[in-house]
Amino acid sequence: MTPEERFERIEANLQKTSELQTVLVEAQIRLTESLSSLTASVNAHVDEARAYATESRARMAQMEANLDALIRAITAEHKNGKKK
Repeated sequence: MTPEERFERIEANLQKTSELQTVLVEAQIRLTESLSSLTASVNAHVDEARAYATESRARMAQMEANLDALIRAITAEHKNGKKK
């Protein structure tokens, strides 16, 4: 192999390496953008889940209060007219 052929081969390899690095960088940029989008989506779902849990706690407390009032009303009605 002549020196010119070696240089041409080296240049071709360097060119191919440069092209592959460009493709790799573009892929990394897309991956970073996808990961950012995924992170934002997960954060939104976590926030929604927290809000739902908070609201459900409030609903449960209200339900317990309503059930307690219902039990008192039934107990009072049941005792009404009965001798102790």
